[in-house]
Amino acid sequence: MDFFDMVPDNFFSLLSSKNRRIYLASILQVFKVYETGTILGIDKKIVVDDLVYFLDTNKQYLYDVEEDDKEDEEADPKTNRELANFILRKMEETGWIYVDVSNDYDEILNFSDVAITICEAIINAYPAIEYEDDELPENYVNPNEYQGYIYSIYSLLNQDDIQDYGLTFNLVYQDTRMLIRAIRRLDARMKDYINSVVNNNELKDLMEKLMDYKTNVYDNMYVKLKISDNIDRYRLSIITKLQNMQANESIINDVAMNYVPVCQNHEQAVYKAVRNIDEVIDAFNALEEFITEIDNKNRDYINSTIGKVKFLLSEDDNTIGKLNTILNFIKKSKKEDKIDKCMRIIEGLYNLPLYKIYDQEKSLYQPRGGYSRNYNQMLDEVGLDGFELDEEFMAQFKSNYNEEEIAKFLADNESNGEFKASDIIDFDTPDEIFMMVVYCIIQASEKGYYFNILTDMVENEHYKMKDFVIRRTL
Repeated sequence: MDFFDMVPDNFFSLLSSKNRRIYLASILQVFKVYETGTILGIDKKIVVDDLVYFLDTNKQYLYDVEEDDKEDEEADPKTNRELANFILRKMEETGWIYVDVSNDYDEILNFSDVAITICEAIINAYPAIEYEDDELPENYVNPNEYQGYIYSIYSLLNQDDIQDYGLTFNLVYQDTRMLIRAIRRLDARMKDYINSVVNNNELKDLMEKLMDYKTNVYDNMYVKLKISDNIDRYRLSIITKLQNMQANESIINDVAMNYVPVCQNHEQAVYKAVRNIDEVIDAFNALEEFITEIDNKNRDYINSTIGKVKFLLSEDDNTIGKLNTILNFIKKSKKEDKIDKCMRIIEGLYNLPLYKIYDQEKSLYQPRGGYSRNYNQMLDEVGLDGFELDEEFMAQFKSNYNEEEIAKFLADNESNGEFKASDIIDFDTPDEIFMMVVYCIIQASEKGYYFNILTDMVENEHYKMKDFVIRRTL
């Protein structure tokens, strides 16, 4: 069946309208409530009440009447209850939900088949959706996702007595595809973070990205994949079991039965079975290469962020920093419709002559002669006699951000097992202390600390960012 035969023509219109943000937030909120209902659906009144509360408590979502709806009286809601009912009506008209009437004349709301699949995909791809900790769906940014797939595959292949090899391999094949997709999602997400370093020129944005990366990618995904030992522990056993299956003609015939309905003959089904087993074996052989590539991307993002933060902290002292300050002032003034006043202010900051000052063809300037080395400037061996590398001299050249210094900084500044940014950072915090805090964020996991973002803000001369706490876990 063609995909567009499964959905109405206007199915995606809510996500392409100017109110797409409030529509998407409402769809996902309704879906969240829908999952708490029975297998037959959920009472529409419950959904309306929850959506009203959601709109009351999330003021950032604003609704604006669209051109196509101006003749519709309900399209200009005066209260959030009217808005909630209007949104549900639009969801029903576009095929996201359908409403049945029970024998008791209660309206029962259900999501359509395609809408359920799309909502699940959006939830998996958008980890900022705010679920309570005890309400997380099983497939929602699961920190143990990789280990779960691998252990499931290992358990399936190591059953004492496999009764149906066709069904067993089908489950193994599907779990392997899910594992590869999960790793690819991590890879794509890390690429986005690397690109964000180039696109963000504000310390606040860089720090928010870094903290988001730390909580949603590094601690929950990257560390689990990189440090966990069950990938190497189970990988060889999985490959061996699959190779044994491939060498057994009877097992291959059982697996081939999965593909008989979609193949022209039995020989093609056997070929497809052998090829799919090869595909799973190749996937597990390539896991180390996947992990190495992701490891490189993690290093690239961390190094790029640190370099950009150092540059932004010091740019006020150089010409590039001054130019950036002027351009940012112009950009801000443009957004505030004060561009004329802005241009008058900066008009006296520059003077670009319109005439040619220097004509090389008519110039009497002659280049200087060749440079000859003055050997008297070279240190002779006698000059280093008696020179000792004392502690004071070496302190000038040591790395201030090595692992020992970071561990010492965490230990010196923690109180009751936790380190809070607002206790360290104030308006006059030196740049070197701020850089040490950045390194603490990055290496918290390796030092036995847990990182958590708070809602309060921390403000400095150069930046304003969310407060955070690093708690000792050991």
